[in-house]
Amino acid sequence: MERALRTKVIIVKTLMKRMLIIFLLLGSLISLESSAQTSPPSSSKTEKQEPAATVYSQNPAANQLFLQAREYYNKSDPRIGGGKLANAREAIKLYEQAVRADPKFALAYVEMSRAWLRLGYSDPDGLSNEALLPPAKAALLKALSIDNKLTDVHLTLAALYYNLDYDWAGAEREYQLALELAPTNAAAHTGYAAYLGSMGRFAEALNESARADELAPSINNDIIRARLYYSMHRYDEAAGFCMRSLKKGENVLGHFYLGFVYVAQQKYEQAITEFKIGAGFSNNGGALAGLAYGYAMGGRKDDALKIIDELKTTFNGSRIVPYRFAAVYLALGDKDQAIEWLKRDFEARGNWMNQLKVDPVMDPLRSDARFKQLMRQMKFKG
Repeated sequence: MERALRTKVIIVKTLMKRMLIIFLLLGSLISLESSAQTSPPSSSKTEKQEPAATVYSQNPAANQLFLQAREYYNKSDPRIGGGKLANAREAIKLYEQAVRADPKFALAYVEMSRAWLRLGYSDPDGLSNEALLPPAKAALLKALSIDNKLTDVHLTLAALYYNLDYDWAGAEREYQLALELAPTNAAAHTGYAAYLGSMGRFAEALNESARADELAPSINNDIIRARLYYSMHRYDEAAGFCMRSLKKGENVLGHFYLGFVYVAQQKYEQAITEFKIGAGFSNNGGALAGLAYGYAMGGRKDDALKIIDELKTTFNGSRIVPYRFAAVYLALGDKDQAIEWLKRDFEARGNWMNQLKVDPVMDPLRSDARFKQLMRQMKFKG
């Protein structure tokens, strides 16, 4: 009897110990759960993870060179504050090394072509179209032979046809191909809008630029919209988009086009102010000639000619923009000189010539037989 009683006591104690252990374990779990909900994450989770570098080439060396080249290219636009063409030259060197490491690197060839084309700005470090076109075209055609489904190939080829070759049909074909491959590519819509505007197809152009703005608002698209409205003689709207671009960031073309808009509105002092700001960015020849145009239209003939003479005497192969010289001479009432400079720009494949059909600056020449002949040579329709 006594032994049975001791046995029962032992069993009860054992059960109580087990229950106590279970109770303690449950309490620990509840405490841990509560701590996880209320305490800050551990330091290992709060450390910001560095984003992995995008892989453009399966060759690590080529990929690294490409990323370095792109950094230089992104700082090479002289129209944006801090941009220098010298960076485009560095980018070209690195792209060349990238394609040596990976000969099938199509995108590197495309961006190499873009870097060459960027050297066409009327900057002291720029090149003539005659010097830059062969390597730019060669790189682009190489990219096309590697991957003809790459959107950037068609987009860059379209820009080349549009800006330098005056191949309007080829440009439209390539823009449309780019958009078929990438319907949501904002840059493709912006580029196509610029092309359509130059052809005088303004309703289509405005639709394309509006679509680009929906996809990815940008300084470049604001400038294209400003140019479209300027070409349509809708100057208040053009001024609005110039100002919108400048709110996004300082850029030459925002001030440059605002200067032309103010001239069209006969606000000459405001125009000169804008042209001066634009000309101060990188000693750009086109921007300086824009200032000369502002002076000429504002009645300051001597100041206009002083800038033209300075550009002529400091000419190093890239700073003279014949189209802009033509505008100055036209503002000064010298149509003969204006026509001669336009002919020079046509021979030099100047990129401003694609604006000849719609540019309000050239309106005083539209009835001139020599101008009409030049329009036929440019193969503009209508």
